Amino acid sequence: MKEKNKVLNIAVLVVCVILFIVLFKIQGQFARNGQQALNGIIAELQVLLSTIIVVTNHKRGFITALILNFLNIAMVLRNVITGRASGASLPAIAIGLVTIVIIIVIYTYMTRSEKMHADLTASYNQLIESNRLMQEKDAALTKLAYTDRMTGLPNSAAFNEKLQDRVNAGAPFTVIYMDADSFKQINDTFGHAVGDTLIKAYAERFEKYCAGHFDCAKVGGDEFALILDGIRTEGELYNMSEELRTLFGEPINIDGTNFSITMSYGVSSFPNDGAAPDQLINAADTALYNAKIGGKNRLTFFSEQTAQ
Repeated sequence: MKEKNKVLNIAVLVVCVILFIVLFKIQGQFARNGQQALNGIIAELQVLLSTIIVVTNHKRGFITALILNFLNIAMVLRNVITGRASGASLPAIAIGLVTIVIIIVIYTYMTRSEKMHADLTASYNQLIESNRLMQEKDAALTKLAYTDRMTGLPNSAAFNEKLQDRVNAGAPFTVIYMDADSFKQINDTFGHAVGDTLIKAYAERFEKYCAGHFDCAKVGGDEFALILDGIRTEGELYNMSEELRTLFGEPINIDGTNFSITMSYGVSSFPNDGAAPDQLINAADTALYNAKIGGKNRLTFFSEQTAQ
């Protein structure tokens, strides 16, 4: 589109230049024949053509219009001096000078307008870029605030928000908290680097298990959690705990040593065990504690009796 406009403007320039020259020749012919009546109309047409040339072609048109009008003035002067035209042609010089002033004013205004437009465009683009950078920073900060740095899983803050969303929705759901059994011994015996490697591997398995089915999170050093929508029977939950036991129990080899862990699981449900995220988390954590003291590697449901 821009290239098409450029070609069109050049065509306008060529046509206007030709018309300007034709009018100049007609004006000269009238001057030699002593016919001055139409010179005013011709001069006005030349002013109009000069204006069109400048408006359509900007700097190129401005230079062209200046040349045409200076040549026009010079030719009139020459004709008057050499006697080819009478002194009545001198007003044409004044019109030519006025035309030059007019196109200078027009070009100056256009140049300033273009600069203002360019400045505004640059400011607008800068504003858009600043806004983009702010959005990227906000997204990065949000991700940092709601993501576990070690594993990339949602963290406890993100998990709490998911719980709040479901509480607000009012539909039943179940929370499962899980914690690695005796994981401190691995850290103490093999070092935290090995422990962190294991957690990352378990987190990757857990994320794949939950993907597209459940909201999951890493809510502590070696603690994970997930949300199950809808009403779940005890049989379904025990079956899930067996799947998770297989998931976490599969050995992981680190530097030639195989590691295999067990998990303890605590279950709470909405709305029976709590009407707010913190109540549901406390209930699941209490059930998890009871699973630990009850022998570990097991799933325990929250109940008011065991919470006493």
